Amino acid sequence: MSAKQTYRSNSTSIPDRGRRGPHTAALRFVAASFHSTSKLFAALLLMLVILPTPPSAAPYSEHQTKRPELFDPETGYRIARQRAATPDDIPPPAQLIGPEDARALLDQGALAIDVFGAAQSRFDELDGTWLVSEPRLSLPGAVWLPETGRGTLTPVMQAYLFDNLAALTNGNLAQPIVIFCIADCWMSWNAAQRIAAAGYSQVYWFRLGTDGWQDIGAPLFPVAPIPVQTD
Repeated sequence: MSAKQTYRSNSTSIPDRGRRGPHTAALRFVAASFHSTSKLFAALLLMLVILPTPPSAAPYSEHQTKRPELFDPETGYRIARQRAATPDDIPPPAQLIGPEDARALLDQGALAIDVFGAAQSRFDELDGTWLVSEPRLSLPGAVWLPETGRGTLTPVMQAYLFDNLAALTNGNLAQPIVIFCIADCWMSWNAAQRIAAAGYSQVYWFRLGTDGWQDIGAPLFPVAPIPVQTD
């Protein structure tokens, strides 16, 4: 082969800088995509570093140690700031349950007690009706006993809670009872312990309440609060 022929052969194997072969655009697209992907990955990594992670649930003892002024020193019940992150445990004999557990218990005939607070946290002293500004949606068949999850109860509210429980359970202390409110509500935590301390042996604290119920796609139904006996 001549030198001239060799030169021509080599020149065809290396494209001229001014020319663009069919693969050039593809290579540039891949390079651009890689660059964009690298930038996106870096941005996501930065977000993971600077964004705060949601706090995980802490045990009751940790809540009490950090903020002892929020708890009754004798009973241990939460007495202030009821709307806050709740613990991931509850002192026995009350038991912590999740949404699926609550559904199974209700299907088996458990009593559902809703302790969600009423508007203005009070009732009419003339007829005992609660002042409710918005309708409450609750678990199927639930009985709404507002304000019975406060850290301390007046004698009237104490009687309101336990008189209704006695009537609803027919005095059966072994009746399974599911206590709930909404997520991040200490009133259900208080109420579950209070009811268990009264001798009810199967008390279940449904920590996530109506929020957790909705999370599993279960329906909620309108419920009216039981009036307070004022006679």
